[in-house]
This record gives sequence, structure tokens and C-alpha cells, in this order.
Amino acid sequence: MTAVAVLGGGVGGLSAAHELAERGFEVTVYEARDAFGGKARSMPVPDSGTGGRPDLPGEHGFRFFPGFYRHVTDTMRRIPSGTGTVYDHLTRCSEVLMAQGDGRTEIVTPLGIPHSFDELATGLRGLREIVFNAGVPLGEFAFFVDRILTMMASCDERRLQQFEATSWWDFVAAEGKSPAYQKFLATGMTRTLVAAKAEDMSARTGGTILSQLIYDMLQLNSRVDNVLDGPTSEVWIDPWLAHLRGLGVTLRPNCEVAGMHCEGKRLTGVTVTTPDGPEAIHADFYVAALPVERLRELVSPAMRAADPALARLARLRWDWMTGIMFYLDTDVPLEHGHAIFIDSEWALTAISQRQFWPAVD
Repeated sequence: MTAVAVLGGGVGGLSAAHELAERGFEVTVYEARDAFGGKARSMPVPDSGTGGRPDLPGEHGFRFFPGFYRHVTDTMRRIPSGTGTVYDHLTRCSEVLMAQGDGRTEIVTPLGIPHSFDELATGLRGLREIVFNAGVPLGEFAFFVDRILTMMASCDERRLQQFEATSWWDFVAAEGKSPAYQKFLATGMTRTLVAAKAEDMSARTGGTILSQLIYDMLQLNSRVDNVLDGPTSEVWIDPWLAHLRGLGVTLRPNCEVAGMHCEGKRLTGVTVTTPDGPEAIHADFYVAALPVERLRELVSPAMRAADPALARLARLRWDWMTGIMFYLDTDVPLEHGHAIFIDSEWALTAISQRQFWPAVD
């Protein structure tokens, strides 16, 4: 049987292991930490549980699953959980709130085609606020719509050759537009929905994601915005690990990749550091599912000589996102979905987790 070593046990590594195991490969996943799931896993607050209760569930983020996330949701449908699958733990968000600073009116809009009269009324109020009260001139709003339509109507060749080399900021011609246009349409939409910077992100990336969101909104059975109905590890990662073990995958925690060895055009082995010391591992194939900032440290001159494209890793830039959870002793109901803080100097979003975690006190 062909052996594959997957380096990294986050969502990328577990996804690779899942696909390979289903195709008959012998798979071993090596993870540096003592828990699998990477940045997606839950991280309970140590010693926070009292009176026999489990520790408080900590999350890196609110686990936003847009409707156009086809691959991860396809994988979820293939992970048994209870009488169904992990996909059954996704629940639809029906609204989004745009919170403005300085005491200005909050804007609440439904996500997708309204399913009730109340959602229709909410949507009309939100549209009125954005068009008439947010300060975006109608002419600039129309220009932005034209830009989106241009992106939707363009072929893949144009997107890859022209729009990939153009920033989102330049594509929507934000320079010289009104402050409201820049805040709501050019900058705010990208950093909150896509978690990227308008000046750095390519027009292809921003335009494609925004187009996908719009397509999802126009579907009668749209699920534009989905979140899990419980802590991530409990409803997703733990059932996944159990399923992978059932497929024959070997999961090895506390194995940090320390070196990759290359001769000619092939990797000949990998060294991992374990609690018992260094260990040499050998496989027919290797999958690197490591964070890019970690992988770039492991690429040796011999590897760059074998594949010069690996030199590009040294030029990649990345930013970190982080999350914070507040535990309240009294529930504070918010809109049924995410809140976007449009005037924040950070790409700040929030969610009332309680309403989506019915089984968690």
C-alpha cells in the first residue's frame, strides 16, 4: 500500500488525510501540538469549569461558513455524527447588523431572499439606510454596482491576467471617491466579509468572493451565512478524528516537523521531534499542510534547487486574525447573525454565540 505522511493536523491536513484514506492510501498525520484541528479547534479555558462542569469552550473565531464553501461542507457531509453528519450541525444566520460609530443608526439587513414579511421589512429598511442615510452618493453606488457586474461578466482569462494584478482598491476606483464610499463599499466590505485589506487584496479575489455571496443571496433556498450549533471540536473536529481513525488513518500528536531531506528531485525523509527525541520518518509521498510561516523555515536550499518555485515562500506576506470571547451571566439577544463594526480601525466582527449553541449553558 502506498504510504503518505501528512505534515500538519489542522483542517488542511485532516482534509488531505480524509481524501487519501478514502482512496486506499496508508496515511499518517503528524501534528506538533497535543490536539488536532489547528486554528479551527476549540481551546477550552483551563480550570474555568467549577462544580463538575466542563471548562468554558474557547474559540479562535466564530467559524463562518459561507454558502459558497463547497469543499469543506462536502467533507462535513461525509463525517458521521449521531444519526446524521457533521453538516447537520450547520445552522443558518438570517440577518447581519452593521454597527456605526458616534451613535448613528445601526443597519440590519436579511441575508438572502426574505423568508417572511418581517425579513422583507427589515431588508427594505436596511437598503434605505445604506442608499440614503449612509452617505454613499447614488452615482457612486451605481458605479460600484457596475464594477461588480463587470467582474461577474468577465471570463476566467481576464480575471487571472488583469484582475489578479489589480488591487481591489484600484478596481473599484476608491481613490477620489467619497469617504462613505471608501468606508462602506471599498474597505469595510472587504475587511469584514473577506478579512483582507482592500489595498493589498487582488480584485479577482475580492470580486469573486463578493459575487459568490450575491449569487447565494439570490437563491430561494439560500444559506449565505452558516455557523456551527456548538463548540467546534465537539461538533466537528472530534467526530472527524473518530471517522479518520475508522478509515485507518494514524494520528500522531506531539510530532513537530524539524527538517525535510531532499536528494535530487525528491524528498527522501522528514525528521520530527517527539517527546522521546528526534525521529526519522519515511513515506512514498509527503503532504505539507503547515502554516506558511512555519513551512518557509523548513524549505532547504536543496528543495529550492529541486523546485525553484518554492523560493516564492520567502516573499509571501501574511496577517493574523484573533478572537476573544466574553462570557455573560445574562443573555443579551442580538440580531440572528453577525455584527460588522464598520467604523472600527480593525476588521472587527462579532456574534451572539448563545443563540446558535442551544445545548451549551
